Amino acid sequence: MNLQDFFENGQYIASKAWNSKGFFPVMFISSLFALMTDTQLPVMYLLVAAVVLLLVFCDDLLSVVCPILCIFLLSTKYYTDYTSLVPYVPYAAVPFAIAAVFNLVYYRRPIVGGRFTLPLCAVSIALLAGGVGTISAKDYFRPTSLYYMLGLGVVMLLLYFLTNSRLEIERDYDRVERMADILFTAGMVASAVVLIFYAVNLERFIEKGSVLFFKPRNYVASVLLMTLPASCLLIERRRIHLIGYAVMCLALVMCGSRSGLLFGAMIGFVSGVYICHLRRESIAEHKWYNWAFLVLVAVLCYVGVKYIPVLYSSRLVEGSIISSSETRVSFIELGIKDFLACPINGVGLGSTKNVGIFKAIVPGSLVFYHNAIIQVMGSMGVIGVMAYCWLFGERMRLIVTNLHSKQIIFGFSYAGILAMSMTNPGIFCPFPEAALLIIMFSIAEKEAKRQNQIYMVEDSV
Repeated sequence: MNLQDFFENGQYIASKAWNSKGFFPVMFISSLFALMTDTQLPVMYLLVAAVVLLLVFCDDLLSVVCPILCIFLLSTKYYTDYTSLVPYVPYAAVPFAIAAVFNLVYYRRPIVGGRFTLPLCAVSIALLAGGVGTISAKDYFRPTSLYYMLGLGVVMLLLYFLTNSRLEIERDYDRVERMADILFTAGMVASAVVLIFYAVNLERFIEKGSVLFFKPRNYVASVLLMTLPASCLLIERRRIHLIGYAVMCLALVMCGSRSGLLFGAMIGFVSGVYICHLRRESIAEHKWYNWAFLVLVAVLCYVGVKYIPVLYSSRLVEGSIISSSETRVSFIELGIKDFLACPINGVGLGSTKNVGIFKAIVPGSLVFYHNAIIQVMGSMGVIGVMAYCWLFGERMRLIVTNLHSKQIIFGFSYAGILAMSMTNPGIFCPFPEAALLIIMFSIAEKEAKRQNQIYMVEDSV
């Protein structure tokens, strides 16, 4: 067997694996095994190996999204200090970089822009211009600052071009449903992260009688809010996904994130209504579904009102979900002051002027205002506000003009992470949140164009 035969066989095997029914179960089971046996690092290496092989032998970049998401979720074991992973990074980063370069060169396609090109360019400029003239060179050029400024701007623009160019290739599967499979699998892994934490600490949970302190609660809740709506689309295909929907809702409650609880209830309810909308014909035939749904809602409301205050007693601040004395409130006030002091381009995303106020900073993270609107105003000023409003407006226009299409689930995911971004970094995390939004809206844009072409053909007949 010569090298060409070997490569072609590799491409065939990679394609079969990616398009097989077992791909996503294998991703979930391998991640579940890692969590249950506390072998996250070895399994993360195996997932990196899978990503490398897929990059080399498969031109479909969607194939690597699920294993990469699983790697991010397994890495929550090191959430308190991701720098502990630094010694292991080269062994994964080097082969990944080589495979990525090979993929970009060998499977290269013409650059394809779209409706989000200019808004993403504007966001990139706003991020780089933020704080110029105010922020110190030390803060501006810190590796962490550059990661967020470039990662949220230029890198997302390049990812948009790359995603669009690969979406030009027709596939044998439905892209929206395949992305839903990816999100659902990630949501199940995120749920496993939470529930296995409680299984390990069951005695503490029983003794305490309320949610335990789970450090990556807001990160996991952000992922769950983005992935929960995917189950709605998949339930129409297989009812077993309803179990996954319930598991993700349970994980949102148990992770201990107050934001996840509030916004999860909102997204969960909207998603539930959407399930009924999808199954409206079946519901019309089986009217007992209506009563069953009403009973379920009533039971959930009763349980929520009676038990969640007890379950979240350790997370309440002065008896409330949020208190005016919280650091988050102080950061909003600081953000407004920073905006008024530097209204044109803000104080910069990497500014550390407020570092002494927030004590719970994760190493390798920015000093976030924990509110997306204030983050844009304080860090990027009017330039940032205009850029992000442009991007938000384009995304909303795409969602509103396709309300009756199945890619509406991406709109629910967007609503979930936007809501979470009102009290947490959310959309200001390049990976996975911002990157997932780029991929989802690229697919939605492509599907909208395809459907418009179909309607034009039908109208012309």
